[in-house]
Amino acid sequence: MNGGDVTAVTAIEENVFSSWNEQQVASELQRKFGVALVAVVSGGAVQAWCCGMQAGSDAELLKITVHPEMQRLGIGLALLQEFCLFFEKKKTEQIFLEVRSRNYSALQLYKKQGFLETGRRKNYYSDPVDDAVVCVCRLAKDIE
Repeated sequence: MNGGDVTAVTAIEENVFSSWNEQQVASELQRKFGVALVAVVSGGAVQAWCCGMQAGSDAELLKITVHPEMQRLGIGLALLQEFCLFFEKKKTEQIFLEVRSRNYSALQLYKKQGFLETGRRKNYYSDPVDDAVVCVCRLAKDIE
């Protein structure tokens, strides 16, 4: 992702629940030890994005969003796989994320990529109130 993608990413965010504004999206390009990726379809249109950061030997997926009209076509999974591969190449041991407990499609996506539920944060989200499911994907196979 680069600065020229911010407007397109922000437009995608405007169509989803728990959206980020342009300033939040743009700030991910400035994050030290961060990465922001976009998925582009033929014709050059950005259809999905994700961002995260590394902290020591761990990483965290902060956001992944697929344009509503492009969901369930495999774009989110492909983007998530690229995100995991990026950090695997950096010798990251594990990736963490938090997701709303009622976001069933996201939970299924993460499960397909090998994320496992490790805990919950009661009433973590507001508007509407929901628990956060904490998940981890272990990249280093020798970690227990």
